[in-house]
Amino acid sequence: MFWLVLQIARRAPLRLLLAALAVALPVATLAATLLYVDDASRAMTRVALQPIQVEMRALATTLDSDPVRLGQQLRTVPGVKQADVFASADVVVSAPGSQARVSARLFAVEPAYLAHHPWVHAYGDLRAGVLLNDAVAASPGFSGARRVTVDLRGDFQPLGLSVPVAGRADLRDATTWYAIPAGDVQGDVAEVPRAIVMDYATFRRTVLPAFRHALGPATSITNPGLSELPPVSLESHVAVDHGTYPADPSAAERWSGTLRRTLERRAPGDVLVADNAAEPLLEAGTDATNARSLFFLLGIPGVLVSAALGLAAASALAEAHRREDALLRLRGASDSHLVRLAIGQGTLAGAAGTVIGLVAAGAAVSGVVGHPVWRGIPTGSLTVAVVLSVLVGTSVTAARLVPLVRAGRKAALVVDRRLLPPPRLPLWRRAHLDAVALVVGLAILVGNFAAGGLKPVPVQGPALALAFYVLLAPLLLWLGTALLAVRGLLALLARWSRPDRPRPLTSWPGAMLRWMGRRPSRTAVALTLGVLAVAFGAQTATFAATYRTAAHRDAQAAFGADLRFTPATEVTQPPPDGGPGVRAMTPIRAVPARAGSDRKTIMAVDPASYRSAAVTAPQITRGGGLDSLVRRADGVLVSQEIAQDFGVAPGDTIPVTVFPDDLDLSQKLDLHVVGVYRAFPPTDPLSEMVMTVSEVPAPVPPPDFYLAGVAPGFSPGAVADRMRQEGKPAGYNVSTLTERVRQQQRGLTALNVDGLSRIEAVSSAAVAALGVGLLGAFLILERRREFAVLRTIGADTGRALTGPVVEGTVAVVGSLLIGIPLGLGLGVLSIRVLGLFFALPPPLVTVPAGTLALLAGLVVTLSALALGLALRQVVRIEVTSLLREP
Repeated sequence: MFWLVLQIARRAPLRLLLAALAVALPVATLAATLLYVDDASRAMTRVALQPIQVEMRALATTLDSDPVRLGQQLRTVPGVKQADVFASADVVVSAPGSQARVSARLFAVEPAYLAHHPWVHAYGDLRAGVLLNDAVAASPGFSGARRVTVDLRGDFQPLGLSVPVAGRADLRDATTWYAIPAGDVQGDVAEVPRAIVMDYATFRRTVLPAFRHALGPATSITNPGLSELPPVSLESHVAVDHGTYPADPSAAERWSGTLRRTLERRAPGDVLVADNAAEPLLEAGTDATNARSLFFLLGIPGVLVSAALGLAAASALAEAHRREDALLRLRGASDSHLVRLAIGQGTLAGAAGTVIGLVAAGAAVSGVVGHPVWRGIPTGSLTVAVVLSVLVGTSVTAARLVPLVRAGRKAALVVDRRLLPPPRLPLWRRAHLDAVALVVGLAILVGNFAAGGLKPVPVQGPALALAFYVLLAPLLLWLGTALLAVRGLLALLARWSRPDRPRPLTSWPGAMLRWMGRRPSRTAVALTLGVLAVAFGAQTATFAATYRTAAHRDAQAAFGADLRFTPATEVTQPPPDGGPGVRAMTPIRAVPARAGSDRKTIMAVDPASYRSAAVTAPQITRGGGLDSLVRRADGVLVSQEIAQDFGVAPGDTIPVTVFPDDLDLSQKLDLHVVGVYRAFPPTDPLSEMVMTVSEVPAPVPPPDFYLAGVAPGFSPGAVADRMRQEGKPAGYNVSTLTERVRQQQRGLTALNVDGLSRIEAVSSAAVAALGVGLLGAFLILERRREFAVLRTIGADTGRALTGPVVEGTVAVVGSLLIGIPLGLGLGVLSIRVLGLFFALPPPLVTVPAGTLALLAGLVVTLSALALGLALRQVVRIEVTSLLREP
């Protein structure tokens, strides 16, 4: 039997190719979607790792440990780029000849640390003495000091260590140094204003022995319940090569955990390794899973319409199979033989179509992303994509085989008699599938609206509870609306062409249009496929365009304005002069605070100038905004996270401690909640509360940076370049949105979906065009005698082709006129899910006019090509021989 299947395939290769394409289309559509999203999700790992300063912190458990030897052991672990010695301690610093004494945090590193980590800005030779940050240097009594004295903080014997001052250190970007190294609040940043940096060799020789003597060498210095910076810590900061992390975020998170345990085994019992990359990678892995689910559901319409086109194409082979089965019966084939033959042919076509679809998907995605897509995707994700695609191909093959197997069990005479049944409406029209789909889709939307709609769940970190079932509503509305539109168009054609309402025919196209109205079944199939395909392509293009807009707005909210001016030092500077091109400027201060046991950041703003400088308005969800903040002297705006975690609402009071890590400035405040916000630009760095600068207790800290808005007609990049060239403003660094590396960004906001939009647009156009081509093929097969009769009564080729051309035009124009508005409407619905990922709500819709025009052009061009190829057979019809056939 297999030999016969191969012989039939060899003698009728076009039939095999058509059957294979019927399977390849849905396989390619699904595989391309999954492969593209898997490849794009690799950006989530990069986004998660990019802001991490130190991937692993190896914490010595006792003061008797040797971080130098520990670093040497850790450097031998595969994947470790370097391991640098680090130590820190609470000290008191004084200036000789002055009674001034200030508390500070001492950091001890080797000079190589500064070269490995450029976010530590050191100005001076660390080997020649200590480096003071500006807060220490500006303290009373320290101005111009050439030496300082260092003592242990607390009731310990004075150390009396006198060291020379070798320069300055700017540690504002060294957040890792101030982060709680372990415990439940690992990663929380303690805002210690004063710091000094010392060479580790000096620390090891002078300060460390004093701590060992005061605390004991075996004293544990890693407390699992740590909520403050430890009094002293010995560490090895391990930098991991980002190229060694797996591309998939979930796999990278598991690999990072394995690396952490490997590092701990190098010094069992002597070291506790804190993984700073684990939480960002875990969140990125969740985002990657959500992205796959999101785009899988968005791609289901493409798979369905491709499968429907495949089944329609396969039905074109029914006549060929019927004639072939009749000949085989004459030669003695039994029903079981015919069934096995049908199964063999279907299996061969299904296998070939699946392979073609997978290869086409891989080639298309590789061409869009610019590299072989299979090289960067983890084996597990690649296997899932292939398995799901194969399942789709198997399902389409099985759906195609069922009617073939049933036909093979019946005699040709029976089949012939069944070819002339009373006309019946299609199943979807009899079952009112359009109405059912619309009702269910609307019910999902109404139920979701009654439940509060899609919204992010504000928990610690950007974790997300995502109800993807809501995306089934656009899918059902896509199907129901398209079928309802086709039903209405068919009813209109039937009403216009009713025999009891004859009207004179003034033209040949008018006659063909009436002809089509009385026999609309084949045109209805092509129109349905075209509407569904065009709507899918328009929805995908709309989603991608709105995603780009939402991502840009999210980045603007994170940056806050057109320009940022960051002070070059920690010392208070006069406000910058933006010069021409800058229309407004406002200072932004990040005030450290503690609410309950958690460290929080309060943004202090000047309401008057903030309104003019910020490019994005705050998103207030409850209560008032800036106006309410100005009217209430002790008012505060809180984020949704704070409102949920602390159970507060507008009108409540929330106690906070400002400057909790500075013994000299720490104060308790009772703040009145005047509003709750979803986003208050700038959102990066993150601030959980907002208050006016006039409410900040004295002494008011200097601004962390200034937001500036450029005047109309000026480009932020051009203004920034001019300022850098002129060296203005003095004492400030200017930056733009494109130059800043975001410290907190959801992985789902970093996807590039443009390539997927192009793939789906081409796929949609191809499906619509092939639907029109199939219409032409069906017309040729079913109306050959009619064409021959027309030729015999004097109709030339142009008039004979008018009917198929009119029907194809109706299918193409109807697909575009119905499909594009439908796709835009469905895009508006599916876009709502983006609000779960971005800081700001997405826009209602961004209409991709260029992409839609390209989609329409592709549909028209490919449809004309497909229909033209099908109608070439009309010219080749032999009228005499055809009319002589029985």
